[in-house]
Amino acid sequence: MPELPEVETIRLGLQNLVNKKVSHIFRSDKKMRIESTENLDKIANSTITEISRRARYLIVNFSNDYSLIIHLGMSGRITVNKKFQQLKHDHFACELNDNLWLIFNDPRRFGFVDLVLNKNISKHKMLSKLGFEPLSEEFNAAYLTQVLKNKKMNIKTTMMDNEIVVGVGNIYINESLFDSKISPMRQANSLTKTEIKNLVSSIKKTIAKAIELGGSSINDYVNSEGNLGNFQNSFKVYGQESEKCLLCKNLIRKIRQNGRSSFYCEKCQK
Repeated sequence: MPELPEVETIRLGLQNLVNKKVSHIFRSDKKMRIESTENLDKIANSTITEISRRARYLIVNFSNDYSLIIHLGMSGRITVNKKFQQLKHDHFACELNDNLWLIFNDPRRFGFVDLVLNKNISKHKMLSKLGFEPLSEEFNAAYLTQVLKNKKMNIKTTMMDNEIVVGVGNIYINESLFDSKISPMRQANSLTKTEIKNLVSSIKKTIAKAIELGGSSINDYVNSEGNLGNFQNSFKVYGQESEKCLLCKNLIRKIRQNGRSSFYCEKCQK
């Protein structure tokens, strides 16, 4: 599933579409995860004014006060092409100036495209309860210390809660815990102030590096130009089961936590 770094990479790649006008709309007859609140035809003849991101959601604002909220789900792709061939799994597309097409393709249909009034974005059911962005000033050691003090779940699962901090998916929390030398099995409220400070720093560093390298391409992810990300080439523990730890040469272990794979070095991470 594309996480925050992948969606941010796509957002950056779409900035050349700002100020372009929509001339035609395509919508398939297949059902998506949720149906659009407003008729997608309402953005015809309007201009893109801004393309932003909240957590794993792309937000495209238009000159007529409507906004598209796009979620890629498990296998969704956003691409920009000169031609629209209406492939089997294309579910939304709009033609813009310069014969460009913005195309949303999703084979598994776990994603969605929802048109809402701009003023209602913060109330959207998928966005209203989201926590802080990991690279924001609000996500800091003082905040996380307060959040974790009563959390008895393991720290790895806790940090994947989007109501605490958004976009720290399975790949990035595995890498961040290794960087901060914290075991994924630690009870969240057992972390010391120093460990919390180190974890916040590691999350920020990991997410920023992943964005710099264009995200992680494991299964379906490509950016808006159809290119793969490169952060997977920098993994230190994720997917490295039975490989030697880069720090101590101990073998990386893999366990299951709340249905997700965790990778860690039991010697380096305590």
